[in-house]
Amino acid sequence: MAKISDFIKSQINSLKIDLSDVQLNQIDLLAENMLKDPLYKSVSKIFELEEMAEKHFLDSLLPLCYNLPIWKSRNILDLGTGGGFPCLPLAIALPNSSFTAVDSRQKSVDFVLRMAESIGLKNVKTIHSRIEDLGQDSNHREKYDLVVCRALSAVRVLAEYTLPLTKNGGWSLYYKGPKLDEELSEAANAFKTLGVETENVDIFRLFPPEIPFERNFILILKTKNVISKYPRKCGMPLSKPL
Repeated sequence: MAKISDFIKSQINSLKIDLSDVQLNQIDLLAENMLKDPLYKSVSKIFELEEMAEKHFLDSLLPLCYNLPIWKSRNILDLGTGGGFPCLPLAIALPNSSFTAVDSRQKSVDFVLRMAESIGLKNVKTIHSRIEDLGQDSNHREKYDLVVCRALSAVRVLAEYTLPLTKNGGWSLYYKGPKLDEELSEAANAFKTLGVETENVDIFRLFPPEIPFERNFILILKTKNVISKYPRKCGMPLSKPL
């Protein structure tokens, strides 16, 4: 029977993403457990194994192909984790980092925690919260070395979501699609308001045939405290973006 690792192994090898056989087995078991879980259909619409391998697992792991200091981060936050992507694959790949998966849906965080426990992942915990509330919580504000977002919102909205939660000297990483350049243009005011300097923004791009689809990443180094009014109250960053 085909496994997730059968579909992604050649890809991750060509991209020099280093996963052991034990980690690949964890990925296979995770996918198997996800598909068996009755909640999976409420957190993902992808059920075909090859598509799941490509769009969930490979995609989550892609930024590891870049040799970046962010991968030494001790505390990593995944905002809007949904079904646990990219949190769970990254937690398998980075066992020395501690991951916190956040979602506003209780069923999502329940699912992610259950999946982590089902494969013995000890470095994942979950929080049920709106992002705006978390960003104003002193227990979480400016506490994280790295904040990641995948398939969540536009760059100017993500900046207001992530930067208040990122510590100074830490990073925010966004998984983005083909419209990244357009989103970056729209984000100019948000970056200015939130203290992002142009020289602290890096762009990384992957294209076919290197991978099956186009994937862009934006990495922001945080060097200034965010004004206490941000993030604004729930719904404001999305309805009235900076």
